[in-house]
Amino acid sequence: MLPGKVPPDVLSRIVFAHLGKKDKDLILGPGIGEDASLIRVGESVIVAATDPITGSVEDIGWLAVHINANDVATFGVKPRWFLASIMLPSGCEESDLERIMEQIHKAALSLDITVAGGHTEITEGIDRPIIAGFMMGIAPEGHYVTSAGARPGDYLIMSKTAAIEGTAILAAEGASFLSKRVGVDVIEKALNLRSKISVVEDGVVAFGTGHITAMHDPTEGGLLGGIHEICDASQVGFEIDLNSIPFHDSTLAICDTLSVNALELISSGCMVMTSTPEGSDDVISALRDRGIMATIIGKIVPKISERRGIAGTVSKEMPRPKSDAIWSALKQINRT
Repeated sequence: MLPGKVPPDVLSRIVFAHLGKKDKDLILGPGIGEDASLIRVGESVIVAATDPITGSVEDIGWLAVHINANDVATFGVKPRWFLASIMLPSGCEESDLERIMEQIHKAALSLDITVAGGHTEITEGIDRPIIAGFMMGIAPEGHYVTSAGARPGDYLIMSKTAAIEGTAILAAEGASFLSKRVGVDVIEKALNLRSKISVVEDGVVAFGTGHITAMHDPTEGGLLGGIHEICDASQVGFEIDLNSIPFHDSTLAICDTLSVNALELISSGCMVMTSTPEGSDDVISALRDRGIMATIIGKIVPKISERRGIAGTVSKEMPRPKSDAIWSALKQINRT
């Protein structure tokens, strides 16, 4: 298999077939396109999400908090507690762990999140730090949205720009390589995108309008992968206007230099959501009132196999990304 997420058919055949005991209080368990689980506790629901950070070294602690917080926020719920398993390669220094923990601390404070526990070890067989994060939030029962609620006719809306996380990772990991090709100023702008990684406010504000039918955090596989996943969960198709999708200038410059598809580059920092057509203007206005860029990029269609992109008069199929563009880009950078 290729690096990145396990393909949906493998998840269905192997992972989802081995899930232990059934529990009546598990409202939402593992599923294609779902960012977290929902667990009933009394009259409340715990939103629980887990995600690893494997492609970044420079910002690994910061990313671990934000990426996991984003998964909880896709339910319209504010993240509250974070746990992390930190695995460090043999030969690392105490300063490496201190740097990671300082990043976790600062990121958690920025989102009013408590670090509730975790595990830290030196691990044989790895050549870079790896963090497996776990985030939880809590909400009244029924007061959330999932990835599975998109309906034919709903509008597809995205916040901010595509490929934010991927752009920041490539700028951080390949600063020397890329600055010679795109310029130091472009790299600085790309690094500054790190401040836009969080979609907690995006999710909570959009959900608060009452018009959101589904939300999803497009991580590996990029914006295109995220749209596929929300449609998988909802059993629908999509039609997107490729010319309407916003990208930061630094994203386009870096992706062009590395010859990677920006639509398939890991895209945390952007929230994909579907809205009732009559409520879409309210969603856009609510986000923009908070200074969050929001764009209608397409619509949901009934046929699950119909997944198309339109650019002017040209319409083409938009297949699911086989692997995130970050991996081929990092290979280019690491070869130098």
